[in-house]
Amino acid sequence: MSEMILIELKDLNDTEFIEEFLSLPFQFRSPEYAKDLMSIDQTRRLIHWGKQQDASFWMVKEEDSKTPLLRFSTRPCKGLAHHGTIGFFEINLKHPKLKMAFQFAMGEIFKWFKAQDIHEVFAPVDINTWFSYRFSVPGRKFFPRFKWEATTPPEYLELFKDLGFSDFAFFNSVVFPHFRIGDYCIGAGHLKKSFNRIKEMGFSLRPFDMKNFVEKELPVFHDISHDAFSDALLFEPIDLKTFSHLYAGALSLYDFSPSCVLLDPHGEVAGFLFAFYDGDYLVIKSIALRKKFQGLKLSSGMIYSAAQKSWQLNKKGTISAMVRTGLASETIAKNSQKWMWLSWSHDYILVKKAISL
Repeated sequence: MSEMILIELKDLNDTEFIEEFLSLPFQFRSPEYAKDLMSIDQTRRLIHWGKQQDASFWMVKEEDSKTPLLRFSTRPCKGLAHHGTIGFFEINLKHPKLKMAFQFAMGEIFKWFKAQDIHEVFAPVDINTWFSYRFSVPGRKFFPRFKWEATTPPEYLELFKDLGFSDFAFFNSVVFPHFRIGDYCIGAGHLKKSFNRIKEMGFSLRPFDMKNFVEKELPVFHDISHDAFSDALLFEPIDLKTFSHLYAGALSLYDFSPSCVLLDPHGEVAGFLFAFYDGDYLVIKSIALRKKFQGLKLSSGMIYSAAQKSWQLNKKGTISAMVRTGLASETIAKNSQKWMWLSWSHDYILVKKAISL
């Protein structure tokens, strides 16, 4: 019986490794679970960037086979001592030795983590939480899925759970149907109050400056994001160039016209809302406020501004996307959900495992 071998990307000039790593999910994921796959070009850029950020990339093969069974990345967490991550996980679920390959890979990589003085591991995290970092959780109304959300095969989570990984953090995307009576939308009363509060306090909203988005908007958004999210789960800073690629890439995929910038009474940029249309839905992707403006109940008003635009276009509903449960943005969603009996959600999870020393 052939043995399993673990192969690490040592050199970015190893094009054979990189191309196999890139192609693996497109070879093995079934179509219904392939909607969220990162593009090959974006993954290639992240491999090159990740190597500069102390990420390592691995594949497992049988020693007498040229075809990899699985791939993944590993990385020590920056800013969180003795913790690491496993990301970019993909495995051939139809291979008869898939469990053997997975157990072999994790056994070997836990030895590697120990050598790095890492005591606990989170999965899945593609380098850091600016990128993909959740397993999807099976449940009611699992399909249809959106491209921007995690849609991993349920077997991926099962493999990690069977190996002793436990729950670490939960997330969800909640869909709120638009039930309107004239200009009034059921469940949006608290959002309108916040929208009026923005005006009463002397704040104002403006659309994104698309002509100068990369040169003027993104540097400000980069600064605000690092202030607003500095206490977020597994947060770490990223450089402006990588941040710009992340947001500019999203702009090429969707219509971000419902997004807005919040200005304080003196004209300073206080925050921004990143929202877009995906078919018949308004998607609230992220809300960022400078810390000094947090707690003023302004975020809901920014959402109301986007919702108004979506009502004019007769969108079917609003989606609060990929929110960690227990956050302020989830509280906003719950206030709307009290009136929305037909809403539904998709759930996601991040798992962890302690490494015995």
